[in-house]
Amino acid sequence: MKKKVMKITFEGQTHQIDANTLINVLIHYQNIVNEANKELSGGSKNIELKVNAIEKGSFVIDVSLIESALKHIFSSEGMTYIASLYAVVEGTHKLYKYFKGKPVKTDEDRQAAKTVLENVEYNVTINVYNQPPVREAVSKSIETADSDSNVEGFSVECGSGEPVSFERKDFKEYIYDDFDLEKSIPNEQEETTDALLTIIALNFEPGSRWQFIYNGFKIQMIVKDDALMKKIDEGERFGKGDAIYVKMRIVKRYNPVYRAYENKSYKIVEFLEHIEAPRQQELF
Repeated sequence: MKKKVMKITFEGQTHQIDANTLINVLIHYQNIVNEANKELSGGSKNIELKVNAIEKGSFVIDVSLIESALKHIFSSEGMTYIASLYAVVEGTHKLYKYFKGKPVKTDEDRQAAKTVLENVEYNVTINVYNQPPVREAVSKSIETADSDSNVEGFSVECGSGEPVSFERKDFKEYIYDDFDLEKSIPNEQEETTDALLTIIALNFEPGSRWQFIYNGFKIQMIVKDDALMKKIDEGERFGKGDAIYVKMRIVKRYNPVYRAYENKSYKIVEFLEHIEAPRQQELF
């Protein structure tokens, strides 16, 4: 078997650590290794994570990546692969610290990532880092460390001798939770619905806007529906307080600040019914 040691270090005044902290960080790290392995090997290699020992001093865990495919035991190919995997895992943490969990998107980002990674195969590492489950795993590791008051620092070293470290005072700065904003959200959506519109202002000039109350909110739109226009041309009276029952198309635009869609425009696509407002009867 080919073995290379990685260290996860928890800095603190005591040499004890909450079991949940240890377990959760290892689980998150396993997720990072799995995704890196998929990217590098296309799923053709089976990698196991083994906890070796706990060192004295700061709470340090030695973790080995072991390639379990028997045909590759002691091969130079296997040794090279494990080294590449370590480099990608370490590079992923470096990118996370530099970009604070945000994805690498622009050419400028990629150039900065290349500088951060130095000689590491940066295309593969960027691909691994950009995967939301990978960045979420790093974020959750930091969040887990932050929730343990005994942990004053957290670092990962993958054999290079240069650990990627996060200090307690910076933990919250590195906890990233904007993954929902990264999803492919269409800028606009359309919805067609049955609607009851109460008329509060109307204008029969071409291109003029009518004003309505819809679901308690004031809206306005240019009315062009042929059936409705025919009713008007035939002399049917429409007035303030009347209501029309229609099929209406609503265009909604995504607002990234509020992470929600806002109604932006309305259009009557089918006129169904005219409902006159009760008229006050004159006495005598």
